[in-house]
Amino acid sequence: MIRALTAAALLASIGLAASADEVWSLPSGNQIVYERDAGATAILSYKPEVGLEAGYIFVPGLGGYYSGRGAYQGYWVEAADAGPVCAASLVDAEGKTWQRWGIAEVKFQKPDFPSKITLKRGDCFGAAKQKITAKPVVGAGIQ
Repeated sequence: MIRALTAAALLASIGLAASADEVWSLPSGNQIVYERDAGATAILSYKPEVGLEAGYIFVPGLGGYYSGRGAYQGYWVEAADAGPVCAASLVDAEGKTWQRWGIAEVKFQKPDFPSKITLKRGDCFGAAKQKITAKPVVGAGIQ
């Protein structure tokens, strides 16, 4: 009986942990991955088209929410080898300093996963202009 309860509790916790494993495909073929939360801030990662390190999108207000999503304003960061750096540095929600960053707007087309997301980004202090849509990856492919 105790083994059955322990197994059931373990299976239930695995299901909860997996709910944050969300992936979206970019037109370039690269992917955006919901990595983790830092309090109320969701941290999404992606591989920039230039540079060796991952880039990140920090989305305040999204952390811990896997349904009922809408539009959010946050910021993106990339390593200095990915392109021009800003005149001022930015310290992210986890305390790391970045020289290449900008405003990010993240909009979910549906309130729950799977949902396409529309991303807009600007460089440094500039308004978000560049727009891209990412499609959710579910099961064996893109939906």
